[in-house]
Order: sequence, then structure tokens, then C-alpha cells
Amino acid sequence: MKSYNVDAFVLRLRPLGEADRILTLFSRERGKLHAVAKGSRRSGSRFGARLDFFNRVSLTLHRGRSLDIITGAQSAIDRSVWDRLVEPETFALASYVAEVIDALSEPDLAVPELFDMLCELRDAIGAGVPAASLAPAIDLRLLGVLGLAPELDACARCGSALGNRPLAGGRARLSPNSGGLVCRRCNVEDVGALTGDGGATFGVSAAELSMLRALRTAPFTALGDIGDAARLRRLTSAFVEYQLGRRSKALAVANARTARRPAPKAAAR
Repeated sequence: MKSYNVDAFVLRLRPLGEADRILTLFSRERGKLHAVAKGSRRSGSRFGARLDFFNRVSLTLHRGRSLDIITGAQSAIDRSVWDRLVEPETFALASYVAEVIDALSEPDLAVPELFDMLCELRDAIGAGVPAASLAPAIDLRLLGVLGLAPELDACARCGSALGNRPLAGGRARLSPNSGGLVCRRCNVEDVGALTGDGGATFGVSAAELSMLRALRTAPFTALGDIGDAARLRRLTSAFVEYQLGRRSKALAVANARTARRPAPKAAAR
């Protein structure tokens, strides 16, 4: 069969020659794939905005020798999603999700649950759910769908059930290297700040642990105030970056932008 159809999200666009692009796509039918959109960089391209980043699009592709060629694209532009994606925080989150899926998914391996997660994420973005609330939930859902979820109910090392009992000083300890929660006996000694290599463990309060457990299955569109979202994001992204084996480029850019943001001025008295 020379041609085939897929329902896909655009995860990445790279220039090819003077007028074309190579797209990284994630489809329901085939998982991750790469394809060429000929002429898509020209003004007045027949593809228009249908192949923009993070858009969901129905594609017809023709099999090529090395890369398949996009011959048709249909997409309904959702203005509510588009308006949110131009916001720096939302765009940074979408870029991060695209980076992680690209890095951790295998080509031509369908993962319908991951595609459904992307659909749910777009719905939540369009509904106005804050990116800060979405981020830790997405981390946990991504890891769960890929079979890499951190253990949050028992010690990831010895398997002993921990429930809601505090482990030390009223705080539990999480270890990316160990794969989740660790009991006092198994807790490693280097309990300093996160280094990104998974070697350190870090404390988490009972309230934070309860929220992390809830976020594993929480519908994205139902997320509201989740407490210290930035703190929860630091916890969950540590597990994602451990699986990546490196720092996330998109997350580093987002963090740098946040660090450059001026502090709010104190209210005048």
C-alpha cells in the first residue's frame, strides 16, 4: 500500500532545503513517525496553518524511500487552543511534552493511551486550565503510559507498604534513581538538592505525597488549584529527566525565562 492515513499531532518541525519541512508526528495508528511536507515553508503553501506545532491533523501520506511524504492534511483550527498556545507558559509546556514523547517513544509503535493523553491535554489547554497545574499531572501520566511511573504507594526498593505514614521528620523521601518512594531503611544518604542525575533523594510532605497520588489519574480538565504547583513540578520532572538521561531542553528554557522575570513590586502603603 503506497498511501495511508493517520490522525496525528505535530511534535516538531525542522527545515529541509529551501521550501520543505521534516515533521515529527505522533499518531494514533502508528505512534511516532517522521514525514516530509513539501513546499510547506513557502508563503501560500497549500498546507496553511494545518501543520503548525502541536496541531492535531488528519494526514494522507505516500510511502517514500527514506521518509514518507505528506500529500494531504485536514484540520479544524481550535481558536481557544491556539490563543493559549501563544502564551509563553503554555507553549513551554507543549514543547516539553513534545520533547519527552519524541525522546521516549519508539518509531512505528502505536501507543493509543499516549495519543489519548495528547487529546486530553489539548482539551484542557482550550478550557483554560493553567499550565502550572497541568505540568505535574502530565509528567505522572506520561510516565505511567510509558510504563515508567514512579512508585508512590510502597518502597520502590524493598516493596514494603508505606501508606500515609511519615518516614522521617514528617516527610517521605523520593528517589528518581530508585524509582519512587523509599523507606527509611532504604533511603540513600545523599539527601541534598536535586542534581538531575537521580542520585539524590528529596523530601516530600504528606500533603504533597497525597497530591502526587491524586494527580496520577486526575482528569486534566478538572485540575484547579493544586497547591505549590512549582514544587510539585520539580518533583515530577526529576523522574522524567532521569528517564531522559539528561536535562530537558524545553524545561531549561522555561526555567531560565522564569528566572529572568522581574519580581512583583510590593504594594504601596
